[in-house]
Amino acid sequence: MGIVDSLKERIKPIKGIVLFLFLFILFELIWKIIVRPVGDEEQLIVLGFNLTHFLYPVCKLDANIVYWIIHDLLGYDNFNIDDLLIYFDNALAMKIIWSCTSVKQYIMFTFIMAFYYGPWKKKLVFIPVSLLILSTVNILRLVISAFLLKDGFPDWFISVNEILNGAKWDESGATYWQFYRDWYRFFHDGFFKWVYYDGFMFLLWLYWHEKINIPYQRLKLRQN
Repeated sequence: MGIVDSLKERIKPIKGIVLFLFLFILFELIWKIIVRPVGDEEQLIVLGFNLTHFLYPVCKLDANIVYWIIHDLLGYDNFNIDDLLIYFDNALAMKIIWSCTSVKQYIMFTFIMAFYYGPWKKKLVFIPVSLLILSTVNILRLVISAFLLKDGFPDWFISVNEILNGAKWDESGATYWQFYRDWYRFFHDGFFKWVYYDGFMFLLWLYWHEKINIPYQRLKLRQN
């Protein structure tokens, strides 16, 4: 057995996840080549074209949904909306920009599924359903992020932020708001983003691989 054949045999048990990771990384590379973040990622520049205004309706829709959930459904009268800004009274405002809408994740998941193994007829159902699930999870992420901003940040975050970001707490107003913004980024741009970005997308792929693709491939082999 040659080196190539031996490598194939070793990879065979995990070839599904290897392909998933390859497609994931490939998409990230393509995205970094064609997309240029501008203005703290508030603008979406693709191949030199500013597409930000095309996604404004999506941003506005997400902001309205989060506002409806917190203000109308949960009954928090002190929750406000001002165009794309959503916030509790006397709290840091959260602006829903294009990167908050998970447009990138929708495109990435569709890209991965399009090039992954499996029957296209089932993909045509699975992909839209998965995007709906990802959209629901993203709205939940935004709702939780808004509540995390409601009452400032806890005392334990001061020492954590000093370690993570090298910030220095001096009890000034400017430092308070800087730590407040770091608290927001810690969850919204950090923990929640990666749990959602990697976690749920991976689980959806895993469901496709284990529950749909493998049974389909086994049936296909038996029929042949």
